[in-house]
Formats: sequence, C-alpha cells, structure tokens
Amino acid sequence: MDVNQFINNLEVLGSEVRAASDQKYHKSSRRHFGVPVPDSRKLIGEWVKKSTEEELIRLAEGLWETDLFDAMICATIILSHKKIKPSAQVWATILKFLKDVDGWALEDQLAHAAWKSILHQEQYLDEMEAWTEHPNFWMRRAALVYTLPYAKPGKDPKRSLRWASKYVADPEWFIQKAIGWWLRDLSEHNPKRVLSFVKQYEDQLKYVAKKEATRKLILL
Repeated sequence: MDVNQFINNLEVLGSEVRAASDQKYHKSSRRHFGVPVPDSRKLIGEWVKKSTEEELIRLAEGLWETDLFDAMICATIILSHKKIKPSAQVWATILKFLKDVDGWALEDQLAHAAWKSILHQEQYLDEMEAWTEHPNFWMRRAALVYTLPYAKPGKDPKRSLRWASKYVADPEWFIQKAIGWWLRDLSEHNPKRVLSFVKQYEDQLKYVAKKEATRKLILL
C-alpha cells in the first residue's frame, strides 16, 4: 500500500487552524493536520473498497509509523474495520501500537480493534493481567478501557473489577476516569455491584471516579 499517497490525500482534508486547536486540545507533541474524523473515515472507506485485509493491516502499520497524529488515528480506525478479522497478527499490531500511545484519543480509538480481538480470544485477558502493573499509566488504563465489553450483560465483570480495585488509590486522573467509566457501564444493568464497589473504596476513589460511576444511578 502507498502510505505516502494516503498521507497526501489525508493532509489536504485538514486545516492549519483546526490542527493548532487539536494539538492544543490533545496536549500533543505530534504534528496534526486538523482533519475531522468523519472526513478521515470517508477517505478510509475509499481505500477499504480497493484493498485486501492484508493490505489494510500493512497500511495501518505504515500510517502508525509516521508518528503523525491524524495518520495514527486513521491507523486505529482501519484496524477496527469489519473487513479486518481478529487474528494473532492483529493482536500483535495492537500491542505494537499501544507502546506509542500517549493520549486518550489514540488509546480509545484503538479500543475498538482490541474489543474484537479480546472477545474472539479471551486468553488475551491473561496477558493483560501484566498491564495492571505497568509503569506507563496508559497501559494500566488500557486494561480497563479494553475490557469494557465485560461490563455488559451476560459477561463476568469479576476480573476487571479486581483490576479496578488495584487502581483505586492511583492519583492519575485518567485512571480514575477509567474506573468510573467501567463502573458506569456496569451500573446500567448491575447497580448493586457498582454501589457496593464505590462504598467499599469510597475513601480511596477520587471524586471523578465516584461521580462517573454513579452518574446513571439514583442514590438514596
């Protein structure tokens, strides 16, 4: 795949004003083109039509390696496309990408590909156990964000709640936000378990975690 051609097509969709705004918003040190996500998705759709699954994976890898923010976002969107099926290769690519993640936008967009992979091969959860002790808080955060499907009905939330319990005293805002996000999703069908968790750790959880966790609950 011609990564340079894709980059050229992508760059013309951006604007300097939006690029400066995006870079400030994301507190990013990477170069930004300022491309709206809908425009990126439209461009990706054009390439998906003419590309094989293997070509798309290579394109995603090439875009990620550019270290350009908009290109990296496109890489995560491509990797999560329905045309790309879960596989050991895709999981390895996700892990490769994660090493460079330094912000919520890249991590959260990459989550879509991770969700497919983990639900397809649940043994990846055993590998993710080590993420909870990782010195990089983005890796620790990914352990929760990438297991959000287990907060849904029919899934066992036990492991992820155990991981969340290890994070309750973590001062990092993004970790606390992730705890609240996970609990908020769980609260939609299992409010008692969420209230129990919040009560058990209320002295350690930060305000943002407790607020997010109980946002959909009516507390008596």
